[in-house]
Amino acid sequence: MLLLGGALPVAAQPKFNKVHGIYKNRFTLKATKSNSRAEVHFTTDGSEPTADSPVFPNSTIVQSTVVVRAAEFVNGERTSDITTVSYIFPESVLKQSNTPAGYPSTWGKFTSISGTAPADYEMDPELTGDSKLASKIKEGFNTLPILSIVTDKENLFNKTKDEQTGGIYIYTGTSDSNGRGWERPASVELFGGPQEHDLSVNCSLKMHGGQGRVPEKNPKHSFRLTFKDEYGPTKLEYPIYGEDRVAEFNSLIVRTFYNFSWTHTEGSQRSRAQYTRDLWARRMQARMGWPTSDGLYIHVFLNGMYWGLYNLSERIEDNYCKYHFGGKKADYDVIKREDYLEANEGTLDKWNEMMRLSERASDQKYYRMIVGEQPVSDGREPEVFVDIDNLIDYMLINQYIGNGDWDHHNWIAFRNRENYLQGFRFICWDSENSFNSASTNVLDVNNRDCPTYLFLNLMKNRVFQHRYIDRAWKHLSPGGLLSEAKAQDLWDSLYSVIRTAVYDESARWGDYRRDVHPYSSKGELYTVDKHYLTERSRLLKEFFPKRTANVISQLKQKGWYATVEPPRFLINGEEDASRDTLTWDDELTLSSSTYFVIYTLDGNEPILWDTSANGSLSPTAKTFGKENLMSKLDGQDGWVMVKTACKTATAWSPTIERRFYITGGSGIDLAKADGQQTTDKAVYDLSGRRIQNAGWHRPGIYVSQGRKVAVK
Repeated sequence: MLLLGGALPVAAQPKFNKVHGIYKNRFTLKATKSNSRAEVHFTTDGSEPTADSPVFPNSTIVQSTVVVRAAEFVNGERTSDITTVSYIFPESVLKQSNTPAGYPSTWGKFTSISGTAPADYEMDPELTGDSKLASKIKEGFNTLPILSIVTDKENLFNKTKDEQTGGIYIYTGTSDSNGRGWERPASVELFGGPQEHDLSVNCSLKMHGGQGRVPEKNPKHSFRLTFKDEYGPTKLEYPIYGEDRVAEFNSLIVRTFYNFSWTHTEGSQRSRAQYTRDLWARRMQARMGWPTSDGLYIHVFLNGMYWGLYNLSERIEDNYCKYHFGGKKADYDVIKREDYLEANEGTLDKWNEMMRLSERASDQKYYRMIVGEQPVSDGREPEVFVDIDNLIDYMLINQYIGNGDWDHHNWIAFRNRENYLQGFRFICWDSENSFNSASTNVLDVNNRDCPTYLFLNLMKNRVFQHRYIDRAWKHLSPGGLLSEAKAQDLWDSLYSVIRTAVYDESARWGDYRRDVHPYSSKGELYTVDKHYLTERSRLLKEFFPKRTANVISQLKQKGWYATVEPPRFLINGEEDASRDTLTWDDELTLSSSTYFVIYTLDGNEPILWDTSANGSLSPTAKTFGKENLMSKLDGQDGWVMVKTACKTATAWSPTIERRFYITGGSGIDLAKADGQQTTDKAVYDLSGRRIQNAGWHRPGIYVSQGRKVAVK
């Protein structure tokens, strides 16, 4: 177990013979102390042990869910860090009571309606009492990591309106300043799941979110974990998302689900809960090759009580930028909009300057200033204001999902002020209100000084518009990441992770709007089989099969999608979209039904749009004449970018690109070629006669067996 504690050495604390985890059978728990003179005092209610807490016995039997906190004391003084260990017994979780000892029967006051939120702690007995469902619920706890948050219950539920002692679950910080920013000490453990997590750490605990923390709108709130020296380590160093990912964090968000969840105020949203919408957008952005906030599905326990299905996410702020992209955290501007536009880190200066420039982006001069192709007036090197491809892909994701709660808020942009060549990038965030109808159209969403405003201003520039058309084709055409098959594949990959865990969420919160707080109208008991799988079926039958075609149709109506198909890449006469390594023995050609095909091999765009509305050939563009493109590479090895487009009598296709790694050929020595099987290419003597059984090499003139030969 990785232990990250407070000020005292990690070794100076009691240890138990059983590690945190999920248990099925009872066991004997014993404690070993680091100081023979000390007494070990412990608690099981989440509070920190004191000298007045019970002394831990020589051994005790554990047979139900419990959180044990223990510390060593000498002469009434604590001499060690506190050890916190959670033991989860699924059988006992099913019997979780609605009247846990010491917890209030009501939570915080409502903000927009009269009354006080009724407390809800139990697992619904109607579901846990069904033997088949109970089996799935118990199984579900083993399918995801457990995040156990442990703190004194008064830190959560104290009803004293005091910044130092008030309960943060009572005062969520929505109706007034009370609760906003309040933080409390907590011990956090992450363990189990397929990843076999094993982490214990002390940190601060805050409430997090906007509408999802309003008591009447959502009883299940999000939390923020922050790492600072007054509570434990100043940062968390642990591979939450895998050994190959960033493993340094100053803040993590324990994200709940509000829109399209079983606790939402609207019945139409509750019946369509899936718990995958937001993470789909973030994972899609990652698949497109862009930075995003990673997420990990988890089960959350508060002081040993099951609290539901959550997503553990990276918080986008200056430290996130530093850990992912380097430099100092002070180098970054992080721009967000919730209630208002703000620089969460840094300033709004460059953001506002970019927005004003974008209002004149139809003028090529100002577009060049935005993309860093024109020196600024005071003679400084040109700087890039926005990463164009990142913005386009970000827009395509939100346009595809039909994001219905965006972009008047729920977006994040960041920029490294010390890197003049990158510009602002955008990160998908809080995209839960999406995947509603296959016909949803959000192309005309336009909120001043937000991403849509920037996008629509830039779309007035033909260079940007054609770049958008290129990338729309890349992602929406067959085989693209937003094609039906790949969009659904990502959806299914998320479902496969939580397909059993959603039974636990249903047992915990599925009855809330029926039995606890109906809000405006009484809800149902929301279950996996009746509601979740019905919505999943709708999406698989009605959304994914139609959505890509509908988005393409919407784009065509705006003139934002190509009407001419681009050339196809052929490797040795066949299409192979997955292959990116070629040898000099391979043949690389282009296939198109149009009569005019162009390409570049130097990474430059083959078509220029800044000087001609109809498009003109770039200086390095070549007309394709059925040749093997390998013969045009002059024997160079390494990475090569091939960009190509074609033209009918009236219109250009989108430009598409493939990146290939070129390596050496077969290595056969021509002097020893006779007698070997001839490949699909041949060796000829200089009179044009084919040399049988010669094998094939790079194009050129060679001497073989005393005579010159040409490889074709």
